[in-house]
Amino acid sequence: MQSTTNGEHEIMPEAKPEVAHHEEPLNGVPEKEHPVQDGDVSAKWLAEYTGLRRDITSQENSVVRNKIDKVLLPIIFYIYFTQQLDKSSLSFASVFGLTTDAHLQGQDYSWLSSIVYFAQLVFQPLSVYALVKFPVNLWICFCFFGWGTSLCIMSAFTEFAGLAVWRFILGAFEASIAPSMLVIVAMWWTRREQPLRNNIWYSANGMATILGSLLTYGLGHATSKLYSYQLIFLVCGLIAVVLSIPTMFILPRHPTRARWLTDDQKYVAIERIRLNNTGTQNQHFKWKQVIECFIDPKSWMWVVMIFCISLVSGGIGAFGPLILQGFGLSTFQTILYNMIPGGIGIVSNILSAILIQHTKRKSPVLLGAAAFPLAAAAALYAMPRGTPYKSQLLAVYFILQVFQCITAIIFSWAFANTAGHTKKTTTTGMLYLGLTVGNIVGPQLYKSNQAPYYKDGLTANLIVLCIMFGTIILQTFYLAFLNKRNVKRRRAAGKTGAHIDYSLESSVNWAKLRQRQMEAMIAEGHQEAYNAQAFMDLTDIQNEDFIYSL
Repeated sequence: MQSTTNGEHEIMPEAKPEVAHHEEPLNGVPEKEHPVQDGDVSAKWLAEYTGLRRDITSQENSVVRNKIDKVLLPIIFYIYFTQQLDKSSLSFASVFGLTTDAHLQGQDYSWLSSIVYFAQLVFQPLSVYALVKFPVNLWICFCFFGWGTSLCIMSAFTEFAGLAVWRFILGAFEASIAPSMLVIVAMWWTRREQPLRNNIWYSANGMATILGSLLTYGLGHATSKLYSYQLIFLVCGLIAVVLSIPTMFILPRHPTRARWLTDDQKYVAIERIRLNNTGTQNQHFKWKQVIECFIDPKSWMWVVMIFCISLVSGGIGAFGPLILQGFGLSTFQTILYNMIPGGIGIVSNILSAILIQHTKRKSPVLLGAAAFPLAAAAALYAMPRGTPYKSQLLAVYFILQVFQCITAIIFSWAFANTAGHTKKTTTTGMLYLGLTVGNIVGPQLYKSNQAPYYKDGLTANLIVLCIMFGTIILQTFYLAFLNKRNVKRRRAAGKTGAHIDYSLESSVNWAKLRQRQMEAMIAEGHQEAYNAQAFMDLTDIQNEDFIYSL
């Protein structure tokens, strides 16, 4: 790091590894990829590719993107849906006598809700390492089978200790799933496409709330020798176990290993990701990238944001059904009304992603989305409870549920602005540390003896949402500063200062933008391949060609 005149520290880019000089570009694409030692998997594949190297067309892009959408999106959606169903089974079971049948006392339920996040906190470093060293598809399926089995075993226990132990083990297996989803999305889709795909799989959270409410209502009224909560845990766990087995055979580990893509389509898939300048995968764990991640200010700003929104979601997620009961609803009404937040989560995730894709900006959409839960939490804090106010309370509670899209936007924003495979997985680990701590703290602020007002929980929500607001604004200014610095670095390296970010543009505009880029290079007397360093596994700080997404 280097000290600035005001005494603050600024991250300076490390020296880049030595690489062979690229030959003159053919339509903006290097004629031959020169992989560096410990480079990206894609660079090694491209070095052996014997097909025609070219700029990919809008039509080629659309064909391959649609194929990827049809095959991969359903897979990552049902994986995350199953994880959320299993994790939320505790919340569903809470209105079917879990506290009484499992002999829970005091804060036992709150601890059962939080302990899964303690496990994720403990096992997150292993997740970071595993996502670098192991094929992502095999690691996902191992964890998939593990958490399903854990929930099945958990159904056998009727006291706090046994439930807590297996809930912890379930959390350990679930620690890698959302980070794995982010790795897959960054590996297959451009930065323009990532927010919608991230929000689609993340909206499985809402789908799990809707279908889980229906499923558990039916199971809760089934005639069985088991307690209702045991039946709920057993069925939800078995769904995961059954689905994990075929997933191992249909989920590819990398674009170059997809059996349903031809070699030419694999080339298109990789060149699409070149636009991101973030690479795809590297199986060498690089401690320098870990250190850079820890001293990078923007990494910690994302951690603060994710902690704040996770504190909100952790409390509302665990106590949502109980909060609804406090509005004067019956058990049946509580389950039915609990489906509405799931629908709101799906709609808010999709709409916010479409807005981001249209505006090419994440920070304004994030600020707009944060305004809804902030206003709703303030209203819930002030409003009285009881049946006479049921309609108003429900309306405000449903507005609060817009918070469900915020986490996915923060994930997309962080991953779009981080390069270097080890740094990306470390950033994900840091985000999930913030997420798990927020989810641990959140339920503890909702005390049963404060029902139905839960003043401490709502006060905390108001405070952290205000902190998140300020951090989003600060992060936006910092990223703009980094972009200006990279323009200077490019010019100092003998390149054109103006660098167009194709990854945020629709492919129908690529030809026009390429012409503009060529004109800029001619005007400045340069000739260079576009994002020639994309598969060198450089970090965003090391790569002067990197453009930060605001």
